[in-house]
Amino acid sequence: MPAFSAINLEPEENIDEEIDNTREIQIDEALKRFQTALKLHAQGPNHYEDASRAYDLLLDSDIFHYPESKTDFERADRQSDPRNLGHDVAFPQPLDAQGDIDGSGSSLPQTLYLAYKNHGQFALDRIRHLVKAGGDAATLLKDEEVLASAQKALYEFSAALDFDPSDAELWRRAARVAAFLNSPRVSRYCLEAAIELDDDPAVEEVEPPSLAEGFAGEQLKKQLEVLSDDLALSHPIMTPFIKKSIANSLKKHLDPFPFLPDSTDSLTPQNPSQAGQPLKRIPVEGPISSWSELGMAIVHFVAVKGTPGRAITLDLSEIPDSQDDVQMFDEPIQAQLAEEQDAIAHPDLESQPPQPKDDQDDSPRECVPDTNTTDNATTIDNATATEDRRAERSVSVLSRKRSQSAAGLAEGVDEEVVEKRSKRIRRRETAGEVMDANTQFAAQLQPFQAADQNLFQMTRNMVENLGVTDRDTLNRLAEILDSCASSTRTAKLERPAMIDLRDSLVRFDEESTRVVVLRKKEASPVGFSSFLEHSKSGSKSRPETPMFQETRGLKAFAQRINENWIGIQDIAFEWVDHVCSSYLTSKWSDNMKTAVVQVISHLDEDIWKRMHYEVENYALSEDPARTLAMCDRMVQMLFELHLDVYERITNPNSAVDLGIRLETKGRLGRWFSFAAQMSRDRPENADKTLSVRFLWSAVFAVTLTEGVSREHILQCWKSLRDDLGEENELIDIRLPNNAIMPEVSVHAADREISKLTTMDFFLGLFQNDLSDPVSVIESLEPVLNPSSVYSTTDSGAAEMEIDDGSAVLTASHDGLPISETANQGLRDLWKFLLGTSTELRLFLWTRLGEAYTAIDYKTKLFSCLLKSIEMVVADFEQDSYLTMSVETRRPLFLKMLKFLEELLLQALTIALNDPSAFDIIDDEHLRSSISALVKLSCILHVCCMYEDEVRVGMKQHASNGSTFQMFLFKLREMQVRNWSLLYTMLKAGISQNKSGFTTPENDLADYLAASHQVLGLRKFCKSSNKIFLKMMRIELLRQRLIDNWEDYLGQVLYDLYGLKLGVGLSEVQDHGCPPEKLERRNTTALVERVSVLANRMPMKDLLKSDLKTTIEHMQQAIGQTKSNQQFIQNLRIFNQTLLKPIPPLRLYEALKGNVSVDAVTVNTPDSALAKHRWFFLLGMIAFTKFRGVDLNRRQTPGATDDLRIGATFLRQQLQFTPEQWDAWFRLAECFDYELDESVLWTADKMNKERAELLKYQRSAIHCYTLALSQSRNAPPGALEECVDDVHDLYHKFGMRMYASSREPFAMEPFHHSEHKRFVILESGVESRNLHSQMEDYMVWKYAARLFKKAMEVKPKQWQNPYMVAKCIWKMYKTPPTSLEHRDRRDRPSLEALINALEKAVEVVYALPKPRHGQDPILEPHYKIVSVVHKLVMRGDVPPQEAANILQRQPFAIQNGDMVELNEPEDWEPYVIKTLTHLREKDRSNWQHRIIMRHARILFDENSEDQGYVQAMAAFGVLRESMLTKTMVMNVWKCDAERPGRHHVYTEQYVRFVVKLLVVLKDRINFEALLRRLRKKGADFYHFNDLWQTCCIAYLRLIRQTYKISPVLEDDFKAVSPEEFDIITARISDWSAQPSTAHPALSALQETIELKKLNAGLMKAGAIDDLITDCYTALYEIGKDLPGPTVSHVLAEREQARQRDAEAQARQSDKKSELKAANALSSLLNPQSHENSGAEGATPGDVAPASTEGGTQRPPRKTGVRRADVLRKAEQAVLRAQEGPTKPASAKSRGSVSSGKTPAAEEEGEDGKEGGEAGGADSRSDDGDGDGAPDEEDAEMKDDEGESSAPGSVHDSADDESDLSDAPPEDVLDEDEAQQLMFPNLVRRSLGGAVGDGSVSERGEEEGGSSAEGDEGDEGDEVEEAEEVEEVEEMEE
Repeated sequence: MPAFSAINLEPEENIDEEIDNTREIQIDEALKRFQTALKLHAQGPNHYEDASRAYDLLLDSDIFHYPESKTDFERADRQSDPRNLGHDVAFPQPLDAQGDIDGSGSSLPQTLYLAYKNHGQFALDRIRHLVKAGGDAATLLKDEEVLASAQKALYEFSAALDFDPSDAELWRRAARVAAFLNSPRVSRYCLEAAIELDDDPAVEEVEPPSLAEGFAGEQLKKQLEVLSDDLALSHPIMTPFIKKSIANSLKKHLDPFPFLPDSTDSLTPQNPSQAGQPLKRIPVEGPISSWSELGMAIVHFVAVKGTPGRAITLDLSEIPDSQDDVQMFDEPIQAQLAEEQDAIAHPDLESQPPQPKDDQDDSPRECVPDTNTTDNATTIDNATATEDRRAERSVSVLSRKRSQSAAGLAEGVDEEVVEKRSKRIRRRETAGEVMDANTQFAAQLQPFQAADQNLFQMTRNMVENLGVTDRDTLNRLAEILDSCASSTRTAKLERPAMIDLRDSLVRFDEESTRVVVLRKKEASPVGFSSFLEHSKSGSKSRPETPMFQETRGLKAFAQRINENWIGIQDIAFEWVDHVCSSYLTSKWSDNMKTAVVQVISHLDEDIWKRMHYEVENYALSEDPARTLAMCDRMVQMLFELHLDVYERITNPNSAVDLGIRLETKGRLGRWFSFAAQMSRDRPENADKTLSVRFLWSAVFAVTLTEGVSREHILQCWKSLRDDLGEENELIDIRLPNNAIMPEVSVHAADREISKLTTMDFFLGLFQNDLSDPVSVIESLEPVLNPSSVYSTTDSGAAEMEIDDGSAVLTASHDGLPISETANQGLRDLWKFLLGTSTELRLFLWTRLGEAYTAIDYKTKLFSCLLKSIEMVVADFEQDSYLTMSVETRRPLFLKMLKFLEELLLQALTIALNDPSAFDIIDDEHLRSSISALVKLSCILHVCCMYEDEVRVGMKQHASNGSTFQMFLFKLREMQVRNWSLLYTMLKAGISQNKSGFTTPENDLADYLAASHQVLGLRKFCKSSNKIFLKMMRIELLRQRLIDNWEDYLGQVLYDLYGLKLGVGLSEVQDHGCPPEKLERRNTTALVERVSVLANRMPMKDLLKSDLKTTIEHMQQAIGQTKSNQQFIQNLRIFNQTLLKPIPPLRLYEALKGNVSVDAVTVNTPDSALAKHRWFFLLGMIAFTKFRGVDLNRRQTPGATDDLRIGATFLRQQLQFTPEQWDAWFRLAECFDYELDESVLWTADKMNKERAELLKYQRSAIHCYTLALSQSRNAPPGALEECVDDVHDLYHKFGMRMYASSREPFAMEPFHHSEHKRFVILESGVESRNLHSQMEDYMVWKYAARLFKKAMEVKPKQWQNPYMVAKCIWKMYKTPPTSLEHRDRRDRPSLEALINALEKAVEVVYALPKPRHGQDPILEPHYKIVSVVHKLVMRGDVPPQEAANILQRQPFAIQNGDMVELNEPEDWEPYVIKTLTHLREKDRSNWQHRIIMRHARILFDENSEDQGYVQAMAAFGVLRESMLTKTMVMNVWKCDAERPGRHHVYTEQYVRFVVKLLVVLKDRINFEALLRRLRKKGADFYHFNDLWQTCCIAYLRLIRQTYKISPVLEDDFKAVSPEEFDIITARISDWSAQPSTAHPALSALQETIELKKLNAGLMKAGAIDDLITDCYTALYEIGKDLPGPTVSHVLAEREQARQRDAEAQARQSDKKSELKAANALSSLLNPQSHENSGAEGATPGDVAPASTEGGTQRPPRKTGVRRADVLRKAEQAVLRAQEGPTKPASAKSRGSVSSGKTPAAEEEGEDGKEGGEAGGADSRSDDGDGDGAPDEEDAEMKDDEGESSAPGSVHDSADDESDLSDAPPEDVLDEDEAQQLMFPNLVRRSLGGAVGDGSVSERGEEEGGSSAEGDEGDEGDEVEEAEEVEEVEEMEE
């Protein structure tokens, strides 16, 4: 817990959610404890103690402490207690306004209900166990602990009923417990509650809806009849039970606890009898709960205690009772109960005889089948029908009870009844309709079933087209298609293999699955013993035999033993006798088989004697014939069992000791003789099967006898077979419990004979290795694949040819098939293989495949794998598999699945990786393999059906363990591999039979998509390392004729790599595939298809689509382009080409397509990418991303990173494909945009970095040239697809040419002065251009041609005719004298110019009208007015004709009516009206050129006779729309304005406005204009020149306004500095007076402000001249100002200086005497900072020392320098701005400013001069010739008396020191000043601080520290100007 709580952290709001989560966790924990207790409870009495502890732990859970966990009774008791009032709410459950969000509100009552209910039942089960364990039941039931347990059970039942009062069965059981506890009132109440009906039972007569209520009614009727309560019996609720009675077959279930006495049976008390004492016997120790345990207990008893003569007793506690040992409340109602449910309501059912009640009700009756084999199909149909009914009932019927699966119990067969709930429950619930579960499940399954139907229907169509005619295959497909319409698909399966797969999932057996399916691949069984194991007779012919019931009859057997005096020998015999009855009818478990073998082995002697006794004395029995038959069967069984045991311990793999073998052999011989005797003495009418069995056993005994020849054994088997064949009846005996002879029949004898005859073949096969694979092939190929072998000899052997290490069977049809010429040995092999196991035949195929692998014949290996798959799939339909028992068949099925898994993996690997895999696969082989794979797909699809039902909630997984999950994982992998292999087979079949498919590639693609949909919906397609997805990707990329291939490929790429193409008819689905890392090899294969998709899509749409992200991921996988020598060489060539000058001839050759670049061919791995224009695509993406925001509409400069990235990719594309014209065009656009970005936002680069702009222009022009030339050589069809790009090429190339010819670029790209070369001539060496330069006329002509070509492509694009008109106008304006002869001849005429202008207007006016709020395009309209006006001014067009031209235009004044101009003076008003009309169209005020044209017409700046009126009119026009009151020029950039042109216009406009202001003599607006101009210097083209022009004009205007004449001579040359200081001080005082007014002073102030505004940008010579002239005029005034004469002031200063010098000399003498006296002490003691040398000396001490060196300062020159004049002028302006100063106040230690007046300052200076060694004269002599140090000191002294404002943040930014600055000298006392370490530092720091503060705060120059005054001023003013700019920008 933290020590504090943060106040800035708010508590979480969703506290309820945390509580809900806690509740849910606690409920889940309680459910886990409940399941544990229930499991222990169900395991029987041995685990009751553990179950009790588990229940106690359950009831101690947190959920039982909740307030809502209390019952109504507990709440009522608690509320009745006054101590608890207020602690509990009055409601049974808390009200939750938020609702039950997590579901804990609904699961809590259910959990409590189940816990209380089963805990109460547990208490009753313990009582029943105590009763049945033995002893006096009556006494036991009266025990206090038993009664307490019963009361506890009743309390638990009541608590459970409080949470669910609708459980009628629980009411019955509570009533029964109450009856046991002698509480008939509670018992009656419970029974009445169980049969409660709706609100008014008297309304109509209803029948009980369930068996439980029927039982309760019957019990209540019986109780009321005992009480003779006729009134209660007359109630309508009892009517059904009085009129009808329950069936006798159901009465046995009437009493739920028959072991408890019922006090309500009669009115008299019961007197239970006392049981007698049992006889003492010897008990058999150990638990006995089954026949096998009893047998092992007998063996253990004999081994420990021998064979005593006393009787034996068996413990009955572990033997199950007639009913289930543990009764849960959801015990399954028997099927007969469900059928007899209506017996209560129908009394006629009583006439049916009741079923006989067995003594052992706890186990079902033994199913003894008839000797005739029943039809297996009927059995399967019945099982399927039962399963179907159960599945549909579980789906459609809503059970009235709670889900028993939640309690961990098995679901019983639900009763199809209507749910009945109590009144209280019905009142709590709200009305609502619940969706039918069937409909909901069907809706959820519909997508899966639709996908299955599509796939299997497509599979059926394709296999039929390929000629597959196997009806079984087609029927399987039809069954799958039919099942797609059912929601219970797995319940309707009929094929045994499909049922086995379903059962292996539903009834999961972890052991068999782990051992067989999930284990790793084992080595093939190559030993001969394995052959013998697999070739046993009848190994696959076992019928379906029920398992032996381990507990059936055991209870009666034990009771019979305990009731009679029987010893252990007789018990063993009786045990064997009972087991003998199940030898033929049931399948023993392994434990039972072991127990039988142990009993007959350890008690063989006793059984032998008893059997002899029974045979000898059978005549004395009641039924001699039956007794003899029993003995005969038992002797034969024991003989067969001993034969089985002997065979097992004598096989080669046995490790049994020799002594045991001899003992077993002896027992076998003895029983052999006994069985032979019985066979000889057997009557003729006896069972013949015993004789047949004896003969078969005898032959087997001969087989096991050592030393018998194989020929003798073979003859014995043949003789036996012949004997069996002669019988009239078919002999088919099944021995399920004998391993060596499970079947006795003719077929089994034939198999034994075949085994003997084929033993040599297999012996040689197993003993040989693969050192000679050809011999293996020659041996196995005729045996396994006889259809492919032909023979030309009679021996039946296939002719083999060995060629280049590969074996090829001669399949020439000239010979006979091997099946016709085979000898008997080969036929015996074929016959033998028909009856062998799948594993043995699979091993033979594997052996053959290994032999083909050894000779590198992969195609035959692939064929062997396919044949193996066919064989395994075919074995699923063999009779041997179908007739096998379920318990035996299911492990075999899983083993065969394991085989198929390995075969599919190997076959798919070869099919996908070996191109020659299908070389020898003929049509028949292909069809058979396809048929097998289709069957296998149908079988494996059961897994999909099962998981679908689990997915939608119809079922739950049988297990959540890792083994089950791995099993599902393996099945999914098999499905993926099977569908993949099937696709390869179909593809091979289509390639061989193309005639049956019109669009084979589309069919294959559709099949892949259908398979993908089936696998993807179920999240299977990622299985098997995504092999299906990888195969599909390769196939889709390989096929070229697929329609809508992007739909198929998009989903595949998303599943593989998480890439989305963003195209197609449907969105990609999430198939749960984790994305893989995209590798370069796979990416390059995708480039072609992705490029095609990207080229189909507009680039703007591509940037918004998922395809762009996919392209970026692909480029990351591809990585950086690898360079080689050719690649680098091309880049070098391109760079050199772009830097070359622009020859005119090259441009004109480009129009013919004759310009190219000398590039070399590049061959790198990336060449394939460039072939598909991959780098061009990447470049266009980056370029379009930059171009996405139009430059004209952007508000701020944009980053050019994308632009440069795009240019880089375009260069890479051109390095591979230099002939690609659109790449050159886009690269030119990149240079164009780079240039536009440089000049659009600021004019800095135009003014300072023109070389960079020149490089951009030339590179763009060269790229446009190459693009134009290469486009001429492009195919016409290619150009037709990109008309927009062709138009943009012409238009933008023309715009680049025209823009480069105009300002601000001014033809610089076409000048070649930097590319001159030296040429040797006869006259010498000269530097000349390589070729002629283009003139502006040539550029305009070329641009006009390009615009005309663009017009041909897009005639409605108004920019093209507009630019053509501009080019023609420029060409027309060019003087003919500057043109060559050809250009003069082709110079445009006036008519051509007018036509071009009108054409531009016509095109722009034909455009669609602008939307509301938008202005029309006015550029062409203004251009024709402007050009026509200029033509009139030039005199080329008369005014009337010009007016006629303008009146023809759409926007003419007076609606285009005729306008007559009689005089030339009428032209300008007409033009002004026209311009005004156009301005009205420009509502947004974008067209600034119209405004400026209007102003220039009013004021002609080139004319000299323009006066004030014209200027005022023009200024008024500008002030109206362009200039604000603060002289801010609102000039917006138009959309059609070229980048950079805006700065040119602003420069021209400023020059025009300056001329207007000069004429108007408007200094105020002029000053505002200068301030704006200085602030926005980056917005003007040629800013430095513009600024200088404006400043000179402003200075001239000041002189004119204030009439300041220039001073020709310097009047200050003869003035001494002292006199100058005195006069200037008086001028400063005079200027500070408010009444002072003088033109010179005003002019001086404005000039000083201009100087500060200039900040050193322009040389200050002109400004300083004006300042000097103004101050000279003020100096003349200062001489006449009142005050003492100059000479008098100078005399007083001299006297004061002398007095100070004398006082300083006396003080110096005193110090020298003191130093002499303390000479020794000064040597011993170091000097402190107070008296150390010069540091402690006063300035007076230091000054003489500095002069003793013999160097005297030169005398100061007379006269005042210009810098002093400028400084004093600035001081005077500063004083004038500050006003008069206040009188000086007394000194204070804490003041930071002295507040001295100028007069006081002068006096202070005089005092200091007298006291500081030489005064002003000495200071002036310290410096060099220019007097800079003197100026610095003088400025310090002048500034000492000024009150300085605080410095700016910029001044103190670098001065943040922990040490305080030295205080000013005037703030310190005299003693403090003397104690300073550096006294001179005070003045210098003070002077610097005051100077900086004055500059930064006031913006005025009071003092500086530089040697040159004007330079210091300029530096400070620059800083001030920058600060002002920053402040203004922040304000804006």
